[in-house]
Amino acid sequence: MSRIIVVGAGINGVTAAIELKKRGHNVVLVDPGPLPHPFAASTDISKAVRAAYGADEDYTDLATRSIELWRKWNQEFGTQFYHEVGVMFVRRRELKPGDFEHESFKTLKRRGHKVERMNSARLWKRFPAWNPELYRDGVLELEAGYAESGRVVATLIERAKSLDIELREGVRFSQLHEEDYGVSEIALDGGKRIAGDFVVMAVGAWTPYLLPFTKKFFRASGQPVFHLKPRQPELFAPTEISGARCYSRRRKEFARVSIIHVPGAVQCADCLLARLHVLRYARWAFLDRARSGAPRINNCCGRLWAWV
Repeated sequence: MSRIIVVGAGINGVTAAIELKKRGHNVVLVDPGPLPHPFAASTDISKAVRAAYGADEDYTDLATRSIELWRKWNQEFGTQFYHEVGVMFVRRRELKPGDFEHESFKTLKRRGHKVERMNSARLWKRFPAWNPELYRDGVLELEAGYAESGRVVATLIERAKSLDIELREGVRFSQLHEEDYGVSEIALDGGKRIAGDFVVMAVGAWTPYLLPFTKKFFRASGQPVFHLKPRQPELFAPTEISGARCYSRRRKEFARVSIIHVPGAVQCADCLLARLHVLRYARWAFLDRARSGAPRINNCCGRLWAWV
């Protein structure tokens, strides 16, 4: 039986810790907290889940398995984390071979997924908030949807505690302690150390900063996200649109639309500077993409978030 240290308690870290514990290992889960950490990529109201990944068969396989596991989690935890509301991708012109949407439709159709081709007439009939004069063609993946990611992580943290995983919340990783034979322990801010047989680093965008030797391979990137509260939320059926990727969340306690500018994600060597660049870049993304694509967003209340 090995003692394994998992650094980072986001979705990857906590699920790794739970799986390792189920396989009979002693697990220590380390995170500065609070949990779910407000800066973790997995801490959000929702994350889109879909199997459409163009012609990428491997990623489509992974996503298809993921959707099945999300359904099982809904049953296992007795609550709906995954909402199978569909995901849509549209373009301003007719789809052509090589387009992400065209290849996604072909791949999903061949694999037996429930998928529909969209056009201006269907878009106007089913999703009246979006501009049918602008968007001409697209794909609707019916078995896709979104997961309540922050709530999932919070639930999994409690599951980890119930499995007697040793949770070290409120401590910060400083560096790996390496011997000739490999890593033997981790050092924390303040000088304390935690010994282990193996170390799993699940720190997301912080990887090149906590492990400087990885800066050659990893860079943090960011995209601007607008969260808007429409005055007529009933018009916004759940969708996700590539190019100006959008999807709505339809629960009793909230109704909002997110607008994510996809092309040209901001990259920066410093996390804080990256967030500032993202905020500056977001203004153009909203004005250029959202108002033309979804005119009914105009005159609604909104706030801006940026994630890295």
